[in-house]
Amino acid sequence: MTLVVLSISALVLSAVLTIVMLRTRYLRLGGAFTAACLGYFLAASGAAPTIHAFFTSITAGIASLTHSFG
Repeated sequence: MTLVVLSISALVLSAVLTIVMLRTRYLRLGGAFTAACLGYFLAASGAAPTIHAFFTSITAGIASLTHSFG
């Protein structure tokens, strides 16, 4: 059995989810604009390194879980 690893960046995944939510009208245009502005301003803030470290640790944890099952 061959294990295939698929890696998708968080940016692409969040963009796809936002587009799906907009298409299904689960998220309206104003909410999408607000979320985009929040992401933009968070990336430029002093909290960006902390947020990056948090998501890095989450992805490392998920990666270690997949290695323990394989």
